[in-house]
Amino acid sequence: MSTTALASWRLYFVPETVTPLDDALLGRAFDMLDPPVGTTALPPEQVGRPFFVNDEGELHAALNLFFASGRMRNRSEGTNRKYAHALRVWMDFLARKGKEWDAAVDEDVLDYKFWRRTDERNPRPVSGSTWAGDVAALTIFYDWARRAAQGPPILFESEGRERSGWHPGRPQGGLVFQPSTVRGADVKWLSPGAFRLWRNVGIHGMTRDGDERVRWRPRSQSRDASFVDGLYGSGLRLQEWASILTLELRQPTKGRKYTTHDLSDACAKGGLGHRYWMERSALDAVAGYKETERAAAIRRAQDNGLYDRIRDIRIIERVTSDGKVEIASRDSSFRRTVSLNDLNPGQRVSLFTHSADGLVPVALWLNEDGAPRPKRAWYKAFDRANARVARAGVERLACHPHMLRHSFALRWYAVGRLIWERRMNGLEDDYTRDFREQFGDSWSLVQTMLGHSDVNTTKRVYLEPFRALDVTLLLEYGRSELDAELLLQILGTDPRVRLADRSEIGDTL
Repeated sequence: MSTTALASWRLYFVPETVTPLDDALLGRAFDMLDPPVGTTALPPEQVGRPFFVNDEGELHAALNLFFASGRMRNRSEGTNRKYAHALRVWMDFLARKGKEWDAAVDEDVLDYKFWRRTDERNPRPVSGSTWAGDVAALTIFYDWARRAAQGPPILFESEGRERSGWHPGRPQGGLVFQPSTVRGADVKWLSPGAFRLWRNVGIHGMTRDGDERVRWRPRSQSRDASFVDGLYGSGLRLQEWASILTLELRQPTKGRKYTTHDLSDACAKGGLGHRYWMERSALDAVAGYKETERAAAIRRAQDNGLYDRIRDIRIIERVTSDGKVEIASRDSSFRRTVSLNDLNPGQRVSLFTHSADGLVPVALWLNEDGAPRPKRAWYKAFDRANARVARAGVERLACHPHMLRHSFALRWYAVGRLIWERRMNGLEDDYTRDFREQFGDSWSLVQTMLGHSDVNTTKRVYLEPFRALDVTLLLEYGRSELDAELLLQILGTDPRVRLADRSEIGDTL
């Protein structure tokens, strides 16, 4: 094996305006282009795209073509960023071994897995879920490279033998690169009571006993609380809920507890939009945020002229009954009609409407300055909430965005089981009958609510704690009332499931 180190790679993301002279390395890279690039405003569809430059100012041809390909352009910004970081680490690992990316073999991936997951010389070993993301990134990149080669490629060689069909996600000779510890180590669930405890302490700033704190000066409390309530109450992913527009939310029908909504294809994982359901209380919280903190943020932005300085604004001039919007540029030089279903998260932040006081963003979630709030900013909100919970002395109660989706699944499986138990015990009413006829069994209920195309994903990942439980044991709980928290107590011995006991939640929930 060669030990001559190759140049390491730096990862950049295309900004709205490129001025290479601001960075000496970028300057060398762009000087190599013909013609050289000066200060240039880039098209919106290129903004945020990952690209790679080595220490010599050379562009990585394969990686940059990969992220410019249709395969990656149609993926979310979050996926592009995650794959870009994973591939940069992989390329640097190969560089330290003195190898180019297209000379990698099976043994290199095994070495890489050992270094990423186990090697004591690695100061930051990764979790099983992170390694699963690494595998996904390598798989799709090498599959793209194989197809781009237009024929049996020689991307990997081992002792002179071609491995034309090999890539990290499809190992040869029985080698297994997929993580074996993802579910056991990384997936966590919160019971309904545990979630409310986390929200009350972490977002609302209450004490662990349910009392209001003195001198509590929250930042964006209404916004953050309604966001996490909606995330937990709908089962949507972070990117999906963060991309919702104000005109996509429906008001609950009188007498109905839940309202049906449609998630657009362009914002959903894999481009597969689906229906989702929001509880009235979550929608009421969102309405309160819109009337208070959101309205105040918009007024600040209008007074400061923020919206007048934003480039590439698209103004909605008309909304049709079939879900389409007529949009135009600020100077009306650009005009088109598009479906809301086809607008991705990056396009949605540029949508505005006119009001008597000036331009108003259509994005539901805004920063304190009135600018549309990016997905990445929500991680900071969760970090702040987790820090407050830790300071309050509540143990084993850290929450992350995707954990709420898993917790949503666990809660609704419990509810589905209780509804079926009522039917079996002659307690069926119109509510439970309609519920059961619409969704079928409990697995199908959660599959539908999460938008999964395969029920096995629902079973194996989101509801793994329930799989080993005897159904007859489930039926021993909740005979008198629909209490998911009570039923989830049977998972009390599973360390991955965080429950809330009476000493923590008191009577405040």
